[in-house]
Amino acid sequence: MAVPLKLNILGRFEARFPSGEIFSLPTRKTEVLLAYLALVPGPHSRDHLSNLLWSGRSEQQARNSLRQALNALKKLFQSIEPQPLKIENTSVDLAAHSVDIDTVKLEALIEEQTPRAAAQAIKLYRGEFLEGVVVRDLNGEEWLAAERERLRKLATIALGNVLAFQLESGEFDNAENLGEQLVSLDMLNESAWRTLMRVYAARGHRNQALMAYKRCCGILDKDLGVEPSAETRKLQGLIRDGSAAIEGRSADTQAMLASESISAADAVFSQSPGLVEKPSIAILPFVNMSDDPEQEYFSDGITEDIITGLSKFRELFVIARGSSFAFKGQTLNLTEAAKKLGARYVLEGSVRKAGDRVRITAQLSDATTGSHLWAERYDRVIDDIFAAQDHVTQKIISTLVGRLEDESRQMAMRKSITNLTPYDYCLRGKHFWPDWRGAKENILRAREMFEKAMELDPEYASAYVGLTESYLSEFWSSWTRDRDAAGALTFEYASKAVELDNRDSHAHMLLGFAYYTVQRNFELAEVHTQMALDLNPNDYWNCCLKCELSMCSGDFAESMHWGNEAIHRNPFLPDSCLHSMGFSEYFAERYENSIKTFAKLSAPEIEVKGCIAACYAQLGRDEEAAAAAAEFRRRASSELTNQENWDNNSWCDYWSRLYNFKDPEQLGHLTDGLRKAGLLD
Repeated sequence: MAVPLKLNILGRFEARFPSGEIFSLPTRKTEVLLAYLALVPGPHSRDHLSNLLWSGRSEQQARNSLRQALNALKKLFQSIEPQPLKIENTSVDLAAHSVDIDTVKLEALIEEQTPRAAAQAIKLYRGEFLEGVVVRDLNGEEWLAAERERLRKLATIALGNVLAFQLESGEFDNAENLGEQLVSLDMLNESAWRTLMRVYAARGHRNQALMAYKRCCGILDKDLGVEPSAETRKLQGLIRDGSAAIEGRSADTQAMLASESISAADAVFSQSPGLVEKPSIAILPFVNMSDDPEQEYFSDGITEDIITGLSKFRELFVIARGSSFAFKGQTLNLTEAAKKLGARYVLEGSVRKAGDRVRITAQLSDATTGSHLWAERYDRVIDDIFAAQDHVTQKIISTLVGRLEDESRQMAMRKSITNLTPYDYCLRGKHFWPDWRGAKENILRAREMFEKAMELDPEYASAYVGLTESYLSEFWSSWTRDRDAAGALTFEYASKAVELDNRDSHAHMLLGFAYYTVQRNFELAEVHTQMALDLNPNDYWNCCLKCELSMCSGDFAESMHWGNEAIHRNPFLPDSCLHSMGFSEYFAERYENSIKTFAKLSAPEIEVKGCIAACYAQLGRDEEAAAAAAEFRRRASSELTNQENWDNNSWCDYWSRLYNFKDPEQLGHLTDGLRKAGLLD
């Protein structure tokens, strides 16, 4: 039976009936839908297909759009028997072998692994997969990008095989043009440039080979800011000196092109220390999925706000707006975009605004592995468009920072101890001690990592930030041997961190903490806390400190405001933030809320159990107060040193050390609840 349809989708979409007559489809998405059905074995559920190409629309709109596209395909195939397209109530299937597709032929020819088949495969590759097609849907664009990258690599392998054979046999049929085509597929692939240089040299065109080297240098410098590898420079030297050692060396060409082991990302991470020391991220312009082109400002505003917000985190390397927006409207896949921008991570997204609702999607990917690290969709009713924009961007920013830091910590833990940088040691310190409060052994182990970072680089501000946190925790602890010494080192390291990097909000935040915790200087604590917030209002830790500082200053309304701001930026607050909020609510006499906040803690500290007992006692719920007090005593017997010998004054000292209250009567409010709960005489 004759094949009913012929699809050429390498390059511009072209479809023909068996008669040779070209047919057209009503929309680009219908073309993509046909290509997907032809390439991916079915049957496919209608939900899957609508989500692939219309995920940015409402469920009903997506179904209607899919129905229209399927009706167009059904009409197209109505004269073909047997019918290749099977449309059911819940599924769609395109019969196997009903379509002759150039991409399938390309793959089959590559698998033959012969020079003849490779040459035929090269002729099939007219351009990238569905060239010029943009579907303006995150899921659809992701599939297009993955297919384009996969097929580009297949074309690269075919060209590499042909050129390897020619270099080995000395039969140079159109070799220079093939070499130029190879380079054009990936301008940042040094192995492709080396192959082109060898081809020109083997043909006796030494000047053109050296010119190819200069072109390679210019592109790598312009796009990545790096020099060619030692291997490429060595080849250039051999060609310049007229050495015969370059001839017949096809192993490099064949093996390296097949694996593409030297990529732009490799070049960046091996030659650009600045990007190794920080997670590098590019935020591609969010796509406006709204029917109204005038809404472009909204999607651009989301992108710009995320770039600006992330740039305030000193631990990240964020690609500038001008570089990211150079890709606006382009169809480059994530790997290509990351290569050109010199970023390891890429954030992409879309915005669809209709009426009084907006849907924003975001997806974070690791460009070096192609893996998706995080994705989320936000649906909002728009009462205030700018408030909605701020709310979503802050959610995205806080989530991204956490995910990137988690990824970096895991990478640092996998590295050999002999290859660790100061940055790696700081990440390991955070791994051992992810929150400010923890067991003694974890705090000391983390401190050891920060000290190693400082030894490697005495001017590394992040090492002093980590040391500050560790000594601050010791200052609060019951296990410290010298509380005054821990306090002095807290202040010393925090001051040094600010001296080394005055733009680091975290350093200012810790110095503010040191002023009020160690020196009881509320005025200077407020100055540095405000500086931290001004430098980075998106860091929830700065909001947490403001919450605690306001609580200890007696301004409970302000404390509650900043506690809620911390939650707004990070719904999954670490225990340290929730700890401060719970105590704030106690002092604001919101005892029920305090108990509920403490219930959210994953590992409540012992003093939390005491405050919960005080809350129940203040509410007159004596039975629950007694149970919480008993739990406090049980933990005290194992966690507090020599507490069995403490008298009432010792217990009062214990509670007074937890916080430095500006107004002594505030401590009286706490001890009043503790007495009612039976924890003080």
